Amino acid sequence: MKILKYLFLLVLLISVGGSVFIATQKSNFTTVKSIVIKTPKIAVYNYLNDNKNYKDWYVFDSESIEIEYSKSTSGAGSYFSWSGSEGEGKTTVFNTKENDSIVQKTDLDGALSSTVWKLKDTIGGTKVICISKGEMSFSNKLHSFLNGGVNNVIGRKLELSLKNLNRSLDYELNTYSVASNGVVYKKGCYYLKHTINTKLSRLNYNVKVLIPYLINFSNQNQIVISGKPFVVYNSIDENKEITNISVCLPIKIRIFTSSGSDIICSELIGYTSFKTTLYGDYSHRKTAWKKAKDFINKNSKTEDRSIPLLEVYNKSSIDGFSPSKWQTTFYTAVQPNKNSVPSTISTTIDDLEATELDQ
Repeated sequence: MKILKYLFLLVLLISVGGSVFIATQKSNFTTVKSIVIKTPKIAVYNYLNDNKNYKDWYVFDSESIEIEYSKSTSGAGSYFSWSGSEGEGKTTVFNTKENDSIVQKTDLDGALSSTVWKLKDTIGGTKVICISKGEMSFSNKLHSFLNGGVNNVIGRKLELSLKNLNRSLDYELNTYSVASNGVVYKKGCYYLKHTINTKLSRLNYNVKVLIPYLINFSNQNQIVISGKPFVVYNSIDENKEITNISVCLPIKIRIFTSSGSDIICSELIGYTSFKTTLYGDYSHRKTAWKKAKDFINKNSKTEDRSIPLLEVYNKSSIDGFSPSKWQTTFYTAVQPNKNSVPSTISTTIDDLEATELDQ
């Protein structure tokens, strides 16, 4: 009986001593890991800046988790939170510098940390540097102690995440195809628009910001949306890499906005066009444009330059799709053949579909 008592006291002393030892270990940590990814910096930045992509590559502590996102999934103030068998966490984007860095703050069961994603151009692609700093709770210290130390645990997690990021980017950005859909009649509609000048490098970012802005305006004013958002390229200066675009949202009926509003209601008149569909990331849009021009030249069609290029976002990040699943339709206006255009033009439609014409 005394032996059991002594054994119990010994185990208790070891437990208390171990707990004290672990509790007195250094709470703060700094871990730096990096990888070179064969992807342009702007593409890496855009991918990292969208919280919905993290589920595809980031290593969480739990294998099975539930993730929730903020209304806006990119930029400062956006966040994603998760819960699983190993606890709960929330990561908030604190600051961003376009094509350069993203700063995040994370609360993991009360343990606070920060992560900086730093991007640098390098030979062969982009160097992604991940700097993680923070403090550990007692359970984090215990887990680290039993698994070789904090740098081994957190460092290994970052290394795996960076490798997954590399694989995910390679697949998501390079998995694409372009389909020629022939000459079609592009139906018209009424639409809301917000027009801006933008660098081509910031085009995707601005579109992603303005589409929710238009949707929110419609919902607040009980305006019926009648199709997928689209962009009209009013002008493009490829030498200066700038463009003037109207980010648009089709609506059921004509409305009138107040004087001075940055949102205006306009009308798209139906026209004959060559339709091209891009399946994949927007970075391949030039391939889609080239395919349309090649078709027009090969088939002796005449491009109608009085009507600007138009692209419709059928499936996009706004809908929660990852880049490889995006579907964008491009319409390049062409001079119609005789008797190929319907005698009436639809200006109020339920969607932005097109009617096929004989080529």
